[in-house]
Amino acid sequence: MERYTVNDMAAALDAAPATVRRHLRSLGIHSGSGRRHEWDGARYRRLLDLVGQRIADHAPAARSAYEREQAGGDSGMQEAQSIFGMPDMPAGIEEMQISTFKATCLAVLERVGKTGQPVLVTRFGKPVAQIVPPPSGDWLGAMAGTGRILGDLTAPVLDPEEWEALG
Repeated sequence: MERYTVNDMAAALDAAPATVRRHLRSLGIHSGSGRRHEWDGARYRRLLDLVGQRIADHAPAARSAYEREQAGGDSGMQEAQSIFGMPDMPAGIEEMQISTFKATCLAVLERVGKTGQPVLVTRFGKPVAQIVPPPSGDWLGAMAGTGRILGDLTAPVLDPEEWEALG
């Protein structure tokens, strides 16, 4: 089976591998744990067309999900998601790298609490956490009266005869 990498794509497009990686990242395609992308021939040709078109159109690379939504979506992103069978990102969710979240954690938590807009925290492009606002209303004590006590709460679990220490 034929295999292609970012370097193959960069050579075909006469672009720097870092530029190709940024455009792939902006399409939501990440290599996972390493920096190596590898594709079969059909996916490579489709991605080559997508990335080549983005570079020719001077499309900004590695935009966040929020910026993509504000710009009216990205047809390249939708096509890349269909090529790789990736789920759609929820509309209106901001995507943030874990290092950025770590540096601005308190400010992000405050902003999510005030605006109600969730934030998706990613590591190497893969989601690791989603920061969502707390449920509205008074959630403390919301479950009061919904539990039932079955039996004696203070009785031993075992009969006294079954305890070795009492024998």
